[in-house]
Amino acid sequence: MYEKILVPLDGSTIAELVLPYAEEIAAKFGAEISLFSVCEADAGYTENLYRSYLKAVLSKVQHDLKDWGTKEAKIPIEVASGKPAIEILRYADENNISLIILAGRGSSGEGPWPLGNIAVKVLRIASKPVLMIRAPAGDNALKEKRLVKKILVPLDGSRVGEAAIPHAEALAQTLDAKLVLFQVVEPAPSLPTDDAFSPYRVRDEKLEKAAFAYIDGMKTTLSKKGLIASGVVLAGYPADEIINYAEANAIDLIAISTHGRSGVGRWAIGSVTDKILYSGDTPVLVEHATI
Repeated sequence: MYEKILVPLDGSTIAELVLPYAEEIAAKFGAEISLFSVCEADAGYTENLYRSYLKAVLSKVQHDLKDWGTKEAKIPIEVASGKPAIEILRYADENNISLIILAGRGSSGEGPWPLGNIAVKVLRIASKPVLMIRAPAGDNALKEKRLVKKILVPLDGSRVGEAAIPHAEALAQTLDAKLVLFQVVEPAPSLPTDDAFSPYRVRDEKLEKAAFAYIDGMKTTLSKKGLIASGVVLAGYPADEIINYAEANAIDLIAISTHGRSGVGRWAIGSVTDKILYSGDTPVLVEHATI
């Protein structure tokens, strides 16, 4: 599924948090990594400075990939001129990039452009799947050479919401990871109370039953493909429940679609994705549904 991986870098150590993830995926999928920077006209950085920086990163990645079991790796580097988000998307489209991996926090101050801010722009309009890394990989995971062992897949019951499943499947199969299929049923509003700011809400048992049936069906389908999949259905507010579950259950990656509206529940995947991207440290893989 992943043949070419694009890694945009802004010269900061924060941007380089993505490198171990790019290396693991590239090594396991046999993919090519492209290192990419953008030279903005008013940033005071020259193209030669960027190119020297990328060559240094290239040497590091080549060395690290040997530890992941890759003897030789083709790693193109390119420096473009212009607006970072626009150039990242242009390069991805023109070079048939199958996955963009970039940091989701603000620049550390070392780089000329805040890659964290650029990441949000890229996520909103990219036609390619985007993996956003928000924190360093754990020391134990790096020593074991297994960064992604458990993948959370939030679903809303719709075909559009299922757009991330093929990516979760491929990653689970190739990285030997477990899948957790996850759905949240929002409580239904009831009659208003005396306190206008705290409307009484009740659990919708019918929707919860339908959600359990849906998740069980998806779990069975994936299990038949030889994948280890479990299912979770909770009542609450989707973004909060997803974030809390990921943090409490050692989730290594959240794979989610950018939009979609449930035929079972009441929440829109797209709005939930936005909230997740601004909270927590768990890496998030975002697939842009075209259904």
